[in-house]
Amino acid sequence: MEWIYLFYNVTVEVFYKVGVFVSISLLLIGLIDYKFNGIIIKLLEKDRKNQVYFSALLGLVPGCGGAIVVVPMYILGKVTFGSLVAAFITTMGDAAFILIVGDITAYFKVLIISGITGVICGLFIDYFKIGENIVINKNKQMEKGKDYVNEESGHKHHKHIAHKQGDIVDKVLHRRTDFKYVYLMTHNIWYKIFWLLVIISFPFALEHLLDAHTHENHFIIEYMNISGSIGTILCILYTLLSRKGIQGSNFDKTESKLGSIKETLIHTAEEVAFLVSWVFVAFLGYEILLRYIGGAEGLKLFLENKGFLVVIGAVIIGLIPGCGPQILLAAIYISGGIPFSALVANAICNDGDALFPLLALSKKSALLVTLYNVIPALLIGGFLYLLET
Repeated sequence: MEWIYLFYNVTVEVFYKVGVFVSISLLLIGLIDYKFNGIIIKLLEKDRKNQVYFSALLGLVPGCGGAIVVVPMYILGKVTFGSLVAAFITTMGDAAFILIVGDITAYFKVLIISGITGVICGLFIDYFKIGENIVINKNKQMEKGKDYVNEESGHKHHKHIAHKQGDIVDKVLHRRTDFKYVYLMTHNIWYKIFWLLVIISFPFALEHLLDAHTHENHFIIEYMNISGSIGTILCILYTLLSRKGIQGSNFDKTESKLGSIKETLIHTAEEVAFLVSWVFVAFLGYEILLRYIGGAEGLKLFLENKGFLVVIGAVIIGLIPGCGPQILLAAIYISGGIPFSALVANAICNDGDALFPLLALSKKSALLVTLYNVIPALLIGGFLYLLET
């Protein structure tokens, strides 16, 4: 009975402390991307002298979209390898949204540190012409992607971002979905239910945030408990149904969001469901861990004994492609489970979902980008760890 009660409480906490506010912030970022990302992309293409700075700026945009759109530009020779590295270092993926709603101060600190690190590393790499000898076999990639299409079944043509129809990016990264029922559900049903629940729950979530929910209105308390639990469970079920594991978004979805407000609403709902699912895993796992190691004091003793290994562990997690593990780690940081140095090290070396399209187009580039992320992650993480201790 205790475990059922714990499960129930965590579902409510996740939806009202994270889900609702992440939905609003992610939607706002999506709408800003829809309006302004095209401007930055045009600047990237025209101004090679400042490409590293613009790429780093795209990476700093919360979510994976900014770094993802740099990938096709690099593959097509529109930006330098240093610019690609800068975007990958500065991006935190969807883990950024967890910090925004859970610890905004830590988010801006990470933003500044990773931003400076990304620009310095990008400029260093371009200055010494590192990565210029990477050869991408476009003909081989085009042949490998011959079964790929630039639209899903029944989906209208959408505006291509940073590439053209029929090029290597179109052939390799745009694939027809085999799960039509998932497509129909996301584009006709799921997102409408989701946003309706968020709109109705927002006033209560705000009240919950301000600790003003200690009233005696049992109806409101019951509504929050039931709706919060339903919201989290629906997110988990949708994530499982769509067969997502660690990848929250891909190039197709990022491009669709940048071309249509409706697609922004649809894919934002998908991303929030994915994000809420991972936060639930993190919160539930953290609560279970505390019960076995003797609470907060036991955790503090554990971290002190492990020392710098915690930072190294965060870097190793950052090497895993996708946003899922990074979301989990950010949620654990908010709960007090890891030090700030580990969070920063992870933020620098994790590439979110942006690594997937790069792996599909150029494995050698993906390997080198990962290497050039790990080095500054260990150096900066180690320096911050020394300051903490």
